[in-house]
Amino acid sequence: MKQDPPSGTQIARLEQLLGAARTTTDPASLSAYEIDGMRPGAAVRPADADEVAELVRVAAGEKLAVIPCSGRSKLAVGGVPARYDVALDLSALNRVRAYDPGDLTLSVEPGVRLEDLQRELGEHGQFLPLEVAFSERATVGGAIATNAYSPLGAHFGSARDFVLGMEFVTGLGEIAKSGGRVVKNVTGYDLHKLLIGSLGTLGVITRVHFRTFPRPAERRVFTAAFGAPSAAHEFCRAVAASALEPRAIEMLDPGAAEISGLAAQFGASVRDWRVVIAAAGSAAVVERHARDLEHMARGAQAARFEAWTGADAAKCLRAIREFVRLALEHAPTATILRIALLPASAAALAERIAAIADAHGLDAALAIGAAGSAGTGYIALWARAERRAETSLPTGRQASAATGASSLEASADERETSLAAAIKELLEAASSGGAAARGFVEWCPTALKRRISLWGETREDFVLMQRVKNIFDPHGVLAPERYCGGL
Repeated sequence: MKQDPPSGTQIARLEQLLGAARTTTDPASLSAYEIDGMRPGAAVRPADADEVAELVRVAAGEKLAVIPCSGRSKLAVGGVPARYDVALDLSALNRVRAYDPGDLTLSVEPGVRLEDLQRELGEHGQFLPLEVAFSERATVGGAIATNAYSPLGAHFGSARDFVLGMEFVTGLGEIAKSGGRVVKNVTGYDLHKLLIGSLGTLGVITRVHFRTFPRPAERRVFTAAFGAPSAAHEFCRAVAASALEPRAIEMLDPGAAEISGLAAQFGASVRDWRVVIAAAGSAAVVERHARDLEHMARGAQAARFEAWTGADAAKCLRAIREFVRLALEHAPTATILRIALLPASAAALAERIAAIADAHGLDAALAIGAAGSAGTGYIALWARAERRAETSLPTGRQASAATGASSLEASADERETSLAAAIKELLEAASSGGAAARGFVEWCPTALKRRISLWGETREDFVLMQRVKNIFDPHGVLAPERYCGGL
C-alpha cells in the first residue's frame, strides 16, 4: 500500500526531540520495521517515558501514525495498518526499574528481553510465567501488547492475572498510570488490563509492574501418545479432575506433533496424538505426578508414556512454547488461528477441523492447551503443495511476496479464496464447539488479511470498544486499524 511519507519538516521536528543519531530515515534500516508491506517514513528510539510522551504529542499534532515496537518478533500480528508514518522503537527502554524479591514484585520497561529478565529473576530463585514464542527476541512490551500465549497459563493464568499495573502514554502524549507495584491494590480501575492484547492501539506501554513467582525446586515433563483424539482427551480430562496441579498440559494432533518435532524426537506412531504435561515443585510433588500420570495414561490406553528431565524436558517445553514459530518455519505462508475453547469439545472440534481442511485442499495442525475448564488452541493451515524449501521468507515475514511465475497468480487467488472460506468455517466451528471467547487469526499472509476479518464477526460490544479508543487516542494516531474492527 502506498502512503505519503512524513514531510521533511515533520522529520525535522522528530530529530529536534531526539537528535539525528536516534532518528532513522534510511530506507534499508527502515525495512526492519516493515509491517504487511508498509514501511514507515522514520524510526525513532526514545530513551525514557518522557521522550515517548513528547514524540506522541508531536505525532498527534502532525497527524502522524505511530506504531510502537521493540523486539519486532510479532509485528506481523494484527491488521494491516491504515497508515504507518513512524516506528516508535522502545528497545532502549530496557531497564529493570524496581525489583523486590521479598515482596515478589517487579517493575520493568517494555524493551527488556524476556530471556534476560528470566535469567535475572532466576538468580533470586524466581521467574515470570511468560513463556512465549520467539523467545530469543521477545520483549516484555511485545508479549503484553499482543497478549502472547504461554503454556504456563494453564496454571498461572494469563498476563491479566499477574500484571499489577502499568505506566503508558496515551494518544494525546499524556503519561498515565493504572494499578501499582503491590500485589494488593484496590484503588481506581484496572485500566491497564485494557492495554493487554490491544496491539498498541490504546497507548504506548512504558512500564509494567508484575507479580513474580518462586522457581520450583524440581521440574519434570511427561509425554503420552494416543491413537485417537478421544483417548487423548479422556487422559487430559482425568488429569484435570485429579488432585494434581500440573504447570502445563498441551494436546497436539499428529500434524502439530510433527511440526513441533515431538514425533521425531520421542518416537511413537506418526498418526498418534501427543499430550505433554509439565510438573514442578518439590521432589515429592513431582514424584506424585509421575506415579499418578502413568496410572492415568494406562487407564486411557496410552500407546506410550515417558518421563523426561534435563535437556529432553527442555526440548518438550520448547516444542509447545514455540509452536507458532515452528509452524511458520514449516510453512512460511501458514495461517494460524488462536481460539478459546472448552477442552471437552476438543475431540469433536479436531474432527471438524480435519473435515474443513480436507474440503478446501489444506493441511492442518491443532495444538491445545487443555488444562482446567477452558483452554487455548492453535490451528495452523497451509496449502498442501507448500514446502519449506519453496521460500526463504523470514519467520516474521511479509507473506505477500510472490514466489511463482505470473501463470500461477490465478491459482494463488483461488487458494486465497478457499482459505478465506475455510477460516470463516473454522471460526464458526470453534464457536459452536463451546468456545469461551471468539477465535481470531493471529498470523496470516498480508494478501489474506485484506480479504477477511481477522477477528470474525463484530460483536455487540464493539461500540464500547470504539468509545474507549476515542478516549485514549482521539486523533487515531496509535497503530490505526491494527486491532479488532479496524480500531
